[in-house]
Amino acid sequence: MKAPSRPLTKFDAAMVERLEKLYSSPQMIAQRAKVRELLATNPGEVGLDIGCGVGHLTCELAREISPGGRIIGIDSSAHMVTGAKTRVDHEKLGHCVEIGEGDAVALGLADQSVDFVVAVQVFSYVHEVARAIMEAARVLREGGRLAVLETDWDMCIYESKDRALTRRILDGDWRFFHPHLPRQLHRLFHDSGLTLTRCEAFPIIETRYAANSFGAGLLDIARDASVRHGIAAADADAWVMDIRSRKSDGEYFFCINRFIFVATKPSRRVGPKPTRDATPLAVKQRTR
Repeated sequence: MKAPSRPLTKFDAAMVERLEKLYSSPQMIAQRAKVRELLATNPGEVGLDIGCGVGHLTCELAREISPGGRIIGIDSSAHMVTGAKTRVDHEKLGHCVEIGEGDAVALGLADQSVDFVVAVQVFSYVHEVARAIMEAARVLREGGRLAVLETDWDMCIYESKDRALTRRILDGDWRFFHPHLPRQLHRLFHDSGLTLTRCEAFPIIETRYAANSFGAGLLDIARDASVRHGIAAADADAWVMDIRSRKSDGEYFFCINRFIFVATKPSRRVGPKPTRDATPLAVKQRTR
């Protein structure tokens, strides 16, 4: 299938509300913990969260790099930026977190200005993904880490009455420029001069329906994307109803496989590295 001219996911105010619920699910809390474990941050580091969304991971990282550290969170959606700023204010982390609108392919940061970059379920939405990874590599200091989490949407399944309809609704080609990005990330890292150091699968498996689970939260997002693509609303609604009705033991099953890659920027310098405060940081604000 030909890639869409632009992904059909809308990151508007309604999506902010959905993501607040989705990212608070036990599965997403565990996923963020795994990303932080593999990224292995240290107090005093400077980091960049590309596609920070409503700021859950940004704020968790901010607490880990304190005292003395700093996190910059950027997102292309003004609605997401507003949501992230609200979370930062609520958690009283404004002293070490900077949130702003930004572009993954033009970060607006100085060369070698951050210790780590993280992008969770972001690069699949970026048309020029190779350029985005090169940008991340550019701003990393030598020895810095890039952590990327992505999903292969062929590996997302629900048990349902209509398997063919399920596959059509979950077809990632409708919503992403790169619905199978994990298959390409190692090569893209290599082409950007980065060395892959960790690669782990993070499966989410649910065997009982729960309204606060990741699988439950994904239903409406998948339903709306498929309807915008052309699936009849009545068919999509019946699909959602079928899955939500599976409350008895043995009726419900959901699984999605996500992959976490961590790459390091090799050291090429002979002699002492630049000091941490040698390069000022500034997020390029985009006007709309």
